[in-house]
Amino acid sequence: MKILLTGSNGLVGKAFLQLKEDGKTEHEFIPCMHSEIDLTNQLETNNFVRETQPDAVIHAAARVGGIGRNLNSPAQQYTDNILMNTNVIHSAYMNGVKKLVAFGSVCSFPEHASFIQERILHEGEPYPAHRSYAYAKRMVDIQIEAYNSQYYTNYFSVIPGNIFGEHDNFNLKDGHVIPSLIHKCLLARQENAPMSVWGNGRSGREFVYAGDVARAVMDLLEIEHPPQKVIISGDEVFTIRDMVNYICTSFGYDNVKYENDGLDGQYLRKTDKEVFNSNLPNFSFTNIEEAIGNTVEWFLDNYPNVRM
Repeated sequence: MKILLTGSNGLVGKAFLQLKEDGKTEHEFIPCMHSEIDLTNQLETNNFVRETQPDAVIHAAARVGGIGRNLNSPAQQYTDNILMNTNVIHSAYMNGVKKLVAFGSVCSFPEHASFIQERILHEGEPYPAHRSYAYAKRMVDIQIEAYNSQYYTNYFSVIPGNIFGEHDNFNLKDGHVIPSLIHKCLLARQENAPMSVWGNGRSGREFVYAGDVARAVMDLLEIEHPPQKVIISGDEVFTIRDMVNYICTSFGYDNVKYENDGLDGQYLRKTDKEVFNSNLPNFSFTNIEEAIGNTVEWFLDNYPNVRM
C-alpha cells in the first residue's frame, strides 16, 4: 500500500519510518509534516490527499503534551486537534481512501474508570486537567463511527497507552512523563544534584514503546475488517517510581527527590486487552527495560539536538 503518514516527524511517525528503514515493512510511506501542510486548514489537507492519492492514511499528527500543556493551553489543545482530525478523516473519504487509522488518546477515558475498555470511552467525564484535549480526541471515534455508518468506509482508531521512545519531545515543561524524566536525569547528573520528580511516584501507568505501536498499527491495517477502536498498551502497570528507577539505571545515576506536593494525576489506568489480543494474538511487546535503555541511548547520542 501507499500510506499517507501525518505527523511523520513526531514520535510515532518516526517509528513508522524506522520500520521502513529497517526493512520491516514493504509498504510505501508518504510523509506529511506540519512544516509542509497545515492540517487545520481543510483546503490544504484535501489538496494534499488528492495529489498524493494514498491507499491508506495513518493519522498520527496531533498537538500533544503532558498535563502542563493541557492545563496551560486548553483552547489550542481543543481547536488544533479537532480541526486536524476532522480535516484528515473527511479528506480521506472525499478522495476515496480505502483504509484509515487515526490516533485517539488514553486520557480521553472517564476520570474514575479504574479498568479501561473500548466500550466505556464515552461513559463519563475525562480527568479535568485533560478535558479539552480529551474531548477533541474522543471525537475521532465519533467521526469514524459516523463515516463508517453513512459512507461505508473502513476506518478505525487506535488508543495507545503512554507512548515513549526515540524522537520524543523531551521538553521539561510540556513533555510527557518518560521523556521529561529522561531529560531531568541527564541535567541532574551533569549538575551532580538530586533529580526532582513531580508527585510521590505512586501513580500507575501502562507504558508502551513507540516502535511497538507502529508494528501493531501495521498489523491491524492488514486485517480486512478491523475493530472500530482498539487500545494498544503495554502488558504491565508500572509506577512512576518504577520508571524513574529504570531511567536512573540507564544513566548510572541514583539521586532522586520526590516532590510530594506536586500534582500526581490519576493513580491507575489499567486497560482491557481483549480486543487487541483477539485481533493480534501473537503480538510481542518489547521488554520495558530494553525500551527505556534504547530511548536513553538515543537521547544521549542526539542531545542537545532533540525536541525540547
